[in-house]
Amino acid sequence: MINQEFKPSDERLLRKTAIRIIKDIPGIYGIPPLIIDADFYCRLLTEESHQYETELEYVFYVEHMELTDACLITVELNEDASWHVKDIICEGKHINFSRFGLLVEFTFEISGLSGKTRTLYIHTLIKEAGLTLRIEQNDARRVAGAYRSNPYPYKQIIAAQHYIFAVREILHLLRIPEYLSKSGLGYILLLGFETNNEKHGDYPPHWHLIYRWPTFCGSQAPHIYLDDQGKMMNNLMCVDCIPKVRYNYERNEWWELVDMYGRSILRCRIDEEGGMTITKDDQPLYTLSALTDKGVYVYRESELIENICVNNDTITGVLTVKCKHNDSERWAELIKYDPITGEVLLHQKTGG
Repeated sequence: MINQEFKPSDERLLRKTAIRIIKDIPGIYGIPPLIIDADFYCRLLTEESHQYETELEYVFYVEHMELTDACLITVELNEDASWHVKDIICEGKHINFSRFGLLVEFTFEISGLSGKTRTLYIHTLIKEAGLTLRIEQNDARRVAGAYRSNPYPYKQIIAAQHYIFAVREILHLLRIPEYLSKSGLGYILLLGFETNNEKHGDYPPHWHLIYRWPTFCGSQAPHIYLDDQGKMMNNLMCVDCIPKVRYNYERNEWWELVDMYGRSILRCRIDEEGGMTITKDDQPLYTLSALTDKGVYVYRESELIENICVNNDTITGVLTVKCKHNDSERWAELIKYDPITGEVLLHQKTGG
């Protein structure tokens, strides 16, 4: 029996938590009957944005109080002969379940959960001193939000991932992550966009080169938008925690990332051809090309120094990055990840 009594009048005491039901056979079958039960206020949300189906999974949300200790919700759902539950995900965790014929039952804990639900995040995070990468593991069979009704951005997804790894190379050449880490000035965050989250539009396709201050508030957050060929078009610069403070930088217009003391950390511009040029005080200009069939190219002034090629298989959970110069491989990187949650399982780099 669903407990809908004693709903607090203060919405700040409530949280909406998402659950993903992964199917063993992709397809559209219709949302299965669901029953939830808890010993506290808990309600199954039935609006389309909170309960929907993709080829790979069912997503539903429960509304509950924010509670702290051993608070469990039990769910029952019915499969049919066409499909079975392969996995269940809540807040990045794989949830055990039991099957009784076509009835599936599982229990998950909501104790201590706060803020926005993270269940739909399928992110692969790579961290080093002064620099973090977030690769969104997008899949056209798990599409949601604005990406349902618009052409799927295959090219932009590939472009964003190439730009992230190429910019990482340039930042290392400029020794920016090392400087930020040793000086206690925060870090650079490189990330793309996600196509699977009904509650996070993340549209149109773009990627981010964010400078996160240690205080978070005041961090500069460029949103670099991509055309249908994956070329960079413009940068909508926002400032974290300061609403409506933003500026749109067009191609060939320099923009700057500064620390909390107003000192310049990085200067960038989107070039006419859809690539990007990056530099720092008294340092050379580094340019990355727009996406090509062979990845992206990195130049120091006008000299070609690297070719970066990224290959990402979201079905098997294998991402590779190769860096070449004049067709000779300098280094290679292998990242194996859980294709359902994005969690890194293995990270190896050879050469370099």
